[in-house]
Amino acid sequence: MRWNEWSWARRAALLLAAVFCFHVWRAATTSITTDEAFTYNEFVAPPLLQVLTTYDANHHVLHSLLCKASIAMLGKGELRFRLPALLGTLLYLWSVWRLTRQRLGDTPLMAAVALLLAVHAGLIDYFALARGYSLGMGFLVYAMAETGVERYRHASLGLGLAVASNPVYIVPAAAWLFSVAVTKRLWRRLEDLVAPGLVAALVILAIPVSRAVSERFYYGAASPWISWHSLMDIPGWPNLSAILILAIPVAVLWGAWIERSVLSITLAVSLTGIVFLHRFAHFPWPYGRTGIYLILLVFLLIAEVARKARWGAIPVALLALVSILSVQPQVYAIWLFDADNKAVAQALEAMHPKGPVAVQFPLEQGLRFYRPGAYVVFQPGMKAEVYVLRTDEAGLPRPQGVRVVRRFERSGLEIAIPSGAK
Repeated sequence: MRWNEWSWARRAALLLAAVFCFHVWRAATTSITTDEAFTYNEFVAPPLLQVLTTYDANHHVLHSLLCKASIAMLGKGELRFRLPALLGTLLYLWSVWRLTRQRLGDTPLMAAVALLLAVHAGLIDYFALARGYSLGMGFLVYAMAETGVERYRHASLGLGLAVASNPVYIVPAAAWLFSVAVTKRLWRRLEDLVAPGLVAALVILAIPVSRAVSERFYYGAASPWISWHSLMDIPGWPNLSAILILAIPVAVLWGAWIERSVLSITLAVSLTGIVFLHRFAHFPWPYGRTGIYLILLVFLLIAEVARKARWGAIPVALLALVSILSVQPQVYAIWLFDADNKAVAQALEAMHPKGPVAVQFPLEQGLRFYRPGAYVVFQPGMKAEVYVLRTDEAGLPRPQGVRVVRRFERSGLEIAIPSGAK
């Protein structure tokens, strides 16, 4: 069968399969980032009892446990460490395909929206990282698709596992449950909607989260404007980003008015929950990865507007194309300084295999993943035989009287030694 004879759903499936292959390649070939390494060093490598009885915003419990199992069975390595996240990505892409087909039918718009949700600039960097974001998004969208075929117990379990993958998903999970119960009048089936997911989340999270304090939820934005900008910004396209940041809220309100159902209520309740957590629990505003579920809800609502226009799929597809063009395949945008971690560790092993190394914050995490050893965060006045320095962060203190012996172009990292050393 020729391409032009394929259904739009089949074309979308092929495009999403290609996106998944890209993520597998990226997971196998890019250096471990600081946040991933912190996950490994603090919540995967330690004994199981420690993993189960500690908590931090970086500890995405279900994901950490799956990583621990993956490495125990397959050994340490970038791809093997990132395998649970890739499985979450596979679940996400399959569920996006199902959900968009349910909502938009076998249409060009369905294919365009599915592709956009697979490659949007605010999402794509989190699908090949060993963090709980892709796993959480996978379970969340799976639950939404299962709701569409009225398998409410499956949907509930998906929501519970999303929260277990990363607690930030408690906001959209609770909002989705509420909106489904309201719009479908399922008050007599609340047990089906709530019980499976609640039990799953409690079994996995109860002990670790009982150790949590508010200071552990530290990552976020200082204002709603910064939060929104972090979600809608497309790296390398500042003018387009500015237009989208201003125009998308109008399109979302229009889409919510058209839909006036489960998606609209879910977005409204999610935003209310975010405001409540900020106002009364002092949580920061979502920033980038901690609010990516909002990107999903926003573009599903914009699709309601797009299908009112004859050529509504075209701007959606163009935005997907721009997002693809914004990606640096071997670099994660907010972890640019981590792009050469593996090469830096190999260089240190060759030139300084035993002694301590002074590194600028937070490089010690990524280097420890590749080369366990003595790393000290550089402080003013500190003397060392070897330094690893960042050139992207002017605010960090730098040692005096050193010379650079190697520079890594992608990340800008430098290995330096005292000027008089050989």
